[in-house]
Amino acid sequence: MAHHLLFYELASDYLERRPGFRDAHLALAWAASERGELLLGGAVGDPVESALLLFTHADAARAFAEADPYVIEGLVAHWHVQPWNTVVGAEAANPVRPG
Repeated sequence: MAHHLLFYELASDYLERRPGFRDAHLALAWAASERGELLLGGAVGDPVESALLLFTHADAARAFAEADPYVIEGLVAHWHVQPWNTVVGAEAANPVRPG
């Protein structure tokens, strides 16, 4: 088992266009969180350059991206899903302790 990261590369006009789609995006994100699929998510950088969302499984991450208004409306230029083998922390998918 592994966690999965959804990487968003944002369009150059993301910040200007975001207000028109933010409520719908956040509703989708909170619904995924309430189902236990989305663990964390948010924008990266200052100024914002990308976004990362941490999911419990790859199918949920892909389904999220395909339904996300930010993707549908072109605020996200590119996205991809990568497995993340988390090994440290209370929520690690594959905890590994020393010795």
